[in-house]
Amino acid sequence: NDGFSRMTKEEMAAALDHYLGELRRADSAVRLGGDLGIKLGADYRNAYHNQIMYGDGCEWRENPNDCSYPARPGVADNGLYQLSLSFMDAVESIVKRFGPESYAFHDDNFFRTRTERQEQYDTIIYNQTIYETVLREDPDLAFIIDSFSGDMFQGLDLIVRLFDEELSAVVQGAIADNRAIFIVYMILTFGGVYLVLFRMAVRDALREGERARTFVARIPTHALSQVEAETIMIMFRPEAGVEAAEDIEHDHPQGEHTERESLASRPSHATHAVPA
Repeated sequence: NDGFSRMTKEEMAAALDHYLGELRRADSAVRLGGDLGIKLGADYRNAYHNQIMYGDGCEWRENPNDCSYPARPGVADNGLYQLSLSFMDAVESIVKRFGPESYAFHDDNFFRTRTERQEQYDTIIYNQTIYETVLREDPDLAFIIDSFSGDMFQGLDLIVRLFDEELSAVVQGAIADNRAIFIVYMILTFGGVYLVLFRMAVRDALREGERARTFVARIPTHALSQVEAETIMIMFRPEAGVEAAEDIEHDHPQGEHTERESLASRPSHATHAVPA
């Protein structure tokens, strides 16, 4: 126990074994699908992902052609997949070599062996010389420690950023589709409403026109003077307008017709008897 983890050796071994299994499961689900809610893996739909995982070189580095790795030479030359396999094999090797000899590894052991007891330390001494000696003598441990800030971490970070960009593109596409659907819906809705209103307005106009025709047809034009008849007809000749009214006034000066009597106010032409 290093004094920082607050775990016993058994708990530490169980934790590493558990999360190593979770890492392998997540890696398989992301690449191949069929687990963790992923139906289709990235291997079947993203060419750049395959280049990162299986292509030559190390795409996650600033210089993809320089894949030198002092802790484990050649491990980063063939893509992130080979690097991740080496990382998981190294973790498994460390657990088996430094874990309890009689410990039965299982995914649930980490949760079963957790206790509420936490070790307390008054003084923690860090020996840089021992640390460097251990890393120098154990390439697996040196590779694992270097991976947290080296190629393994950078490669997984590149994969995460790639998926974030793809997710963002999918979300933006969905938003654009929803906007297009909404615009079409609004156009159809308002267009339909205005079309109905327009048809109602036209129908009312035609009905009023028919009523006006009926009214005019019932006017006793034979009992009206020429000026009165033409004045009424102007109302139904919009193309004539004001000019027609002016023509009537010009043809029939005011002096000729000083009185425009209605049919009801006109005197009847009675016959007078001649005295004998």
